Amino acid sequence: MQPSEAYHYITRSKKRTRILCHLDQPLTARQMAHKIGLSFDACRETVRDLALAGLVRCLNESARRSRLYWLTRPGTACQRRVCQYLGRAVPKHYHPAVDWNLYGWVCYSHRATIVKTLSQPMQPADIKRKAKARQSSLRMSANNVRDVMGLFLAHGIVRAIQRKKRAHRMYELTENGLQFQELLRRAEVPA
Repeated sequence: MQPSEAYHYITRSKKRTRILCHLDQPLTARQMAHKIGLSFDACRETVRDLALAGLVRCLNESARRSRLYWLTRPGTACQRRVCQYLGRAVPKHYHPAVDWNLYGWVCYSHRATIVKTLSQPMQPADIKRKAKARQSSLRMSANNVRDVMGLFLAHGIVRAIQRKKRAHRMYELTENGLQFQELLRRAEVPA
């Protein structure tokens, strides 16, 4: 698609314009929906259209859920042009060098909640308690957290800490986990 064609394609739809103007980091369709204020279905269809037009691409194509989308070069140029036309500032992009397949896996429900909750070394029961305090409708047990922690350990997202006088291990985020946490927190900030 030529740059002028892409620009006209974007500006013919308010949904495409909103998504393109607010895309500042790789996001799933669900994260975009929450951030921008569109319905999930509308956001998913619009992102699919943008991908077909070559303006965004999926960073973790093998994923069935939590597919992450980011701008292509033509998409970045189109974003700049549309933002200028609307008199908006072009969003500052945040695109760290992380394993996007792993991050997409982390974006799924309980795993994302656990990563967002880990602010210091904590035991699984503490993580569950803190997560439920933040989100009262959350249905998660300490055993769910322990299971996820085993997976996180295997993927290098957390490390285990054994403290004296503690029956259970505590966990803290690794550098990789901290980058995921920052991406998840930035995805929650409304546009």
